[in-house]
Amino acid sequence: MRRYYFEVGGEHPFRDETGSELKDEKAAWKEARLLTRDVESALQPGESWSLDISDQDGPLYRISIMSERLR
Repeated sequence: MRRYYFEVGGEHPFRDETGSELKDEKAAWKEARLLTRDVESALQPGESWSLDISDQDGPLYRISIMSERLR
C-alpha cells in the first residue's frame, strides 16, 4: 500500500500532512472524486479551487474547478 496526499488549493486551502494509505492510483483517483463532492458545496461565484493528488514520488493528478461571474 502506498500513501497518497490530497491537498486543496483556492479560497479555503488545506494541506494534507498525514495522507491516506490506499491500494493504488486507481483507489487514489476514486478518493479524489469523492473529495470533490465535499469541496464543491462550498464553491461560490467567482471562486476557483483545485485538488492535487500526490504520492511519495510527487504529483499524480490535479482536479480544478473555476467559476466566473459573467454579468
